[in-house]
Parts: sequence; structure tokens; C-alpha cells
Amino acid sequence: MKIYCRGTARIRHRVTGEVHEIGREELDWDAVGGDERQMGSEVHYQAVVEHPDLGALNWSLWEYPVGVENYRETNAGEHEVIKDLDYGLEHEEQEPDNWIAYRLPDNPFTVFMASYQQTSELLTNHGSDDGTDLLNRLVFSHQITALEAYLGDTLLNDVLRDNDAITRLIQKDSDLAQKKFTLNDIAADPNLVKKAVREYLRSILYHNLAKVDVLYGIALQLRILALLVESSKKDLFQSVLLRHDCIHRNGFDKDGAALTIFTRQFVQEKSVLIKDFVEEIETVVRARPLATQAARFRGPSC
Repeated sequence: MKIYCRGTARIRHRVTGEVHEIGREELDWDAVGGDERQMGSEVHYQAVVEHPDLGALNWSLWEYPVGVENYRETNAGEHEVIKDLDYGLEHEEQEPDNWIAYRLPDNPFTVFMASYQQTSELLTNHGSDDGTDLLNRLVFSHQITALEAYLGDTLLNDVLRDNDAITRLIQKDSDLAQKKFTLNDIAADPNLVKKAVREYLRSILYHNLAKVDVLYGIALQLRILALLVESSKKDLFQSVLLRHDCIHRNGFDKDGAALTIFTRQFVQEKSVLIKDFVEEIETVVRARPLATQAARFRGPSC
């Protein structure tokens, strides 16, 4: 799913009556929260505009269940929205697989841990107690990227060698369920379904933790966010948002204020949080084949 936003909003000031226009290019959307509900994860997306005359304006979207727009809301405070932007969630057209030659690592966990060790040493030897330090921000951002790579590679590895996982994804993921194949398509390429699942999983933004949680739940029957206590889950979601500010705003927030929290201690704490999360996932994921094998050895219960 992706957010679309078109047109121009026209908002009348409550006191002066002046009509102000807000263009779609002024909105910067972020995933600002996520909750577990009966049908899975709910993701809250929001765009906030600080207008010099109208004050804070915000547009919100809720995705629930994953792949479905549940609700949208525009909040202009006491001012009148004469005409709103056209915005919402839509299914994203997949681009051709440009990573066909990409070879999945046999052990994504080993790759992640090597990255963690190297960045930890870099932070210890060259990091700073200055919360605006560039190297600190680079290490912080890389740890989120390493988490994304681990989540994506682990899911792909396990799904592509498990036909039951592929079947569950096709049946229960709303994006994959919409794909249609003719008998001629399948006859021409017996691996067509597996390729479609692979390309879809590679298209996922793995920092969208609520979406990834649902995919793991469907394919591997593991809800990864359930492995975290609530405070750690909020901390991880916040870290993803902070990484967005590091990557896309060069360490400034959406209001243009420099972020000063990236001290060496802060970055190390977040790195350990991510490492512990990956270790928890790895433990449970690696236990799956053993449990399945044991169940097959025992045979059907009487």
C-alpha cells in the first residue's frame, strides 16, 4: 500500500475569513503509530503542516487491517475546510524485479551480527557525546537498515522454501490475493507463483514494522512485535521515525529544528534494543523447523 495525495486544500481562517491554499507538496507523511487489534495491526499515518496563519493542520490515515484503508481525518482546528485534498491509501503497482541476480544470504542473522559488531566498535572508537554528531547519526541509521535487511532476508529465505507459507500469503495477504494468473501463464512458467511472491516480498519497506509483523504472522505464523514489551515496541517505532529525519532531513525534524539526542549512549542503547529484537526473532524462527520435524516424526495424534 502507498499513500496518494492530490490537489490543493482551501481553508478559510475562522477570524479573518481569508482563504489559504495548501498544496499536496507541503505534506510529508510518516507512520506515527501502530496498535494490535482483533484483525491484526493498525497503522496510523499522519502529515502535519505548520501554517503561519492557520497554525497546526494535520491529515491522518489509518490502515486496518493491513492493506485496507479504515479511516481518514482532516483537522484544521477551528478553521473551515472549504475544499480538502484528495488523499488515501491505494495498492502500489509493483515494478519489475531489478534484483533478480540478488543472492539471499544463507544466514541473515550472521550478517546482522557482523554489522552490529562493526558499528559498535566504530561508535566506541570514533563516536561522540555530542548529540548532533554525524557519525553517531550514521551508525544509528545503519542499525535500522541492518534490521530491515535481516527482516527481509529472513522472511524471504523461510517463505521460498516453505510451500505452506507461500499458500498462506497468497490466501491471506490482500495485495497478493488480487494477482490473477491464467493457465497459459502458469504453463509457461511453473515457478510463476513463487516468483510473484518473491518480487512482492522484495518490494516491502521493512521499516514499516506493523506491515512486516503481519507478513511474518501470515507466512511464518509468528507475530514479531509480540516479542517486545510495550515500551520497547514504542521505542522501536520512534527509532524508525528518527531514522527518517536522519536520512531525509539530515538530522532535522519536520519543523527544521536540529535533533540533539544522538549521543553515543543513546545510539548504543538503540543498537542493543535492535540486536535483542533480532536475537528474539532468530530464536523463534530457528525453532520452527525443529518443531515441525518433531511433529511429523510423532505422526498424527490419537
